[in-house]
Amino acid sequence: MTAHHVPSWLAPVQGLAIVSMVLDHFAAWWWSGLFADLTRVTLGRFALPMFCLMIAYHALNTDTPRRYTRRILAIALLAQLPFMALTQQPLGNICFTLAAGTALITAYRHQSGWDLLLGNVLALLSFRVEYGPVALGLILAFAVALRHPRAWVLILVVWPLAQYGLSLTTLSAIAAIVLLIALVTTSWSTPRLPRWLTRWFYPLHLWGFYAGRLLS
Repeated sequence: MTAHHVPSWLAPVQGLAIVSMVLDHFAAWWWSGLFADLTRVTLGRFALPMFCLMIAYHALNTDTPRRYTRRILAIALLAQLPFMALTQQPLGNICFTLAAGTALITAYRHQSGWDLLLGNVLALLSFRVEYGPVALGLILAFAVALRHPRAWVLILVVWPLAQYGLSLTTLSAIAAIVLLIALVTTSWSTPRLPRWLTRWFYPLHLWGFYAGRLLS
């Protein structure tokens, strides 16, 4: 396996994404009132673009992209039961869309019909996944921006409005993209989190929220 240089922005983006996601889920399933609502439409909205950026980066740079897609799909399947129980909606969790992004990027890298088929099937499913197909477009746009930095401007201008319309959440999404641009273009870094934690955190924390609800 070829060793790859790990960019300095990856660790802080990873940590911030997890913190934002956990805050969002606490606000959705444990807290209530105005503070919870504000948390969800502000700090809680930073997680999506951060995870989409990390997915795009790894799909472009991993030596085993198909294994990476399978891993994201496994995470999606492990997380689906608690996700549906907590949200009480017949929607797929975001990892199905993340897997669609990795499959399509893999199809581009390796000119693979199988990966293209899988990516398109998962892309169709994204219409029944949280955040919808616009989130898939964000992953692919990040993949372009990581190779052609001028595309960041397009992401900043188009994605927040496409995802959230005219709302306070759109301003939070714009702030998240601005923060990502700052992190990607500077050398600020933090210690990396353990791989076992970051790899399986999504399903584990959903199962933890679900268990807490059952026991409360």
